[in-house]
Amino acid sequence: MHISIWLTAVQTAEISELMRQTTSRVEAQRCRIVLLLAEGRCVREVHEMAGCVRSTIYETLYRFEDAGMDGLLDQRLHPPARKATPEVRVQLLAYLEHTPQHYGWQRPTWTRELLALQLQTDTGVQLSHSYLGQILRQEKCRRGRPRPALRIPVQGRRAVLDGIEALAAQADCADEVFYVDEADIDLNPRIGLTYIKRGQQPLVLTPGQNVKYYIAGALNSRTGSIVYTHGPKKNSDLFVSLLEHLAATYRRAQTIHLVLDNYIIHKSKQALQALDSFHGRVQLHFLPPYSPDDNPIERLWKQMHDNVTRNHQHRSMESLWKAVTRFLVAVQPFPGTKVSTMRLVA
Repeated sequence: MHISIWLTAVQTAEISELMRQTTSRVEAQRCRIVLLLAEGRCVREVHEMAGCVRSTIYETLYRFEDAGMDGLLDQRLHPPARKATPEVRVQLLAYLEHTPQHYGWQRPTWTRELLALQLQTDTGVQLSHSYLGQILRQEKCRRGRPRPALRIPVQGRRAVLDGIEALAAQADCADEVFYVDEADIDLNPRIGLTYIKRGQQPLVLTPGQNVKYYIAGALNSRTGSIVYTHGPKKNSDLFVSLLEHLAATYRRAQTIHLVLDNYIIHKSKQALQALDSFHGRVQLHFLPPYSPDDNPIERLWKQMHDNVTRNHQHRSMESLWKAVTRFLVAVQPFPGTKVSTMRLVA
């Protein structure tokens, strides 16, 4: 069988030079096969002159047609780049700013395999999945669950937030500013991630019959102190009790500004009547809709759940509530206390 292959003078010179200089028998044989085919030799003649089987001749030809000179190289002697340079790390982190679909992949979430493929495509650097995972850990990246959000434009949103920030910046002992919100306390523990041994899954005993309790809190924007009340229901009584507690605790404050969301108990008839009884001393400033990230007390509730209610072993609401109150005392001023390493207080 005759196979025709045509080489330019430059290609012929390059292949001849590689065959002379290489120390690899594989590369030398591939170069000889291509040069013989370019001379017009048939497969039988190349087989006899190069001393190789015919399948090697066809494979070499296909490699050369697909990759040119690189197809003649022995990849064992020329491994792909595996060094994670600073530039490579920057490129890797840049992928996490977008979804894989932004780069033409089908799936909407990144995996180490997909990151490695995209990195090799863009930089030519081939990293193993385990090494790529090590780099991600070094760069403080982790697998996390995205948080759902609503894309609802709110007219004047930025102006409202700027006004609240300015109000908090000017707070003093005469004009106190608090971030207000409510949180649920469940006797049935919230299940959260923890480190466990391979093949083992710890059990978190639950009472079975859930009991719910509610806490209303106010975080002082200036001092980081926390004022809170609690009750069996998340209703206007809970919010009004917080207002009364704030007014009694901060008697010297001429004005108490509360930054809070648009939950119905903050605007109920009972709440408005309570506000009237303070004769303008307590003023409400409502956040734009869907703005949990702009209320710092939400981060306090997250820390409370992470450090107290998640995977807890309390058998009664009384015991759990004592743990919550100990946490709220120890965490002040918030933020500022490293709550994740606090000792358990008897």
